[in-house]
Amino acid sequence: MTKRRLPTIVTKEEVRKLISVINCRCMTGKRNLGLILLMYRSGLRVSEAVGLRTSQIQWAEGQIRIVGKGDKERVVPLDYPTIVALRDWKEVKPKGSKTFLCTLEGNPVNPRYVNAMLERYCKRAGIKRVHAHMLRHTCATELLNDDFNIREVQDILGHADIRTTQIYTHVNPIELRGKMKRRVL
Repeated sequence: MTKRRLPTIVTKEEVRKLISVINCRCMTGKRNLGLILLMYRSGLRVSEAVGLRTSQIQWAEGQIRIVGKGDKERVVPLDYPTIVALRDWKEVKPKGSKTFLCTLEGNPVNPRYVNAMLERYCKRAGIKRVHAHMLRHTCATELLNDDFNIREVQDILGHADIRTTQIYTHVNPIELRGKMKRRVL
């Protein structure tokens, strides 16, 4: 039987350090912050983030319509920091590109670029290597820690099978110990 290793997640402190090294005064920095926040705060797959089209963003509702794996559509709510980052990018992005998070020439961003970009930022921030899918795992875990239930997390991530969502979520051992200590007889 093959042992399945738990996916690694990123701590909030590591994410803060990662985001702090992004130069948001330049166009690519604004775009990259939006990319990172979509994966970290909204749980998007890297392919969904780089394939996001301008028409899928529902600004007034604060949400995006995603067509994920298996051509399944889902609505993903956005939090305030992500909306701000996406609006900042919207102000400077090349006009005419249907892809929202595009290159400066208006072309779609290559998914391999995202992991290379993350690697550069991690080195600059002095943190462990983070790849795009780790941000999705981290999102799932943080949503559970923020009192979203497993079904809500499943919907946000777009999983057909809840068992997949369970693999994505990590129990925080410190929180678990605290809950055990608070139990009464």
